[in-house]
Amino acid sequence: EDQERGTGMLRIIKENRRLRKENAELRKAIEEALQDLLDPECPPGVRILSTSIRLERALEMEGDHHD
Repeated sequence: EDQERGTGMLRIIKENRRLRKENAELRKAIEEALQDLLDPECPPGVRILSTSIRLERALEMEGDHHD
């Protein structure tokens, strides 16, 4: 029983690490998208489109991990 509990805990720890890594990737993608929005060199329409595409990709990536 203790061994089963240990195996379960190990699985939970591994899952936690995986989720933390995915969250870090998603956060990074969101930060990059927001930086696009603040880029003064880009026309506003292009900034919004670029940000929207980046966020969409980030969310798609996030969805792929959970399938």
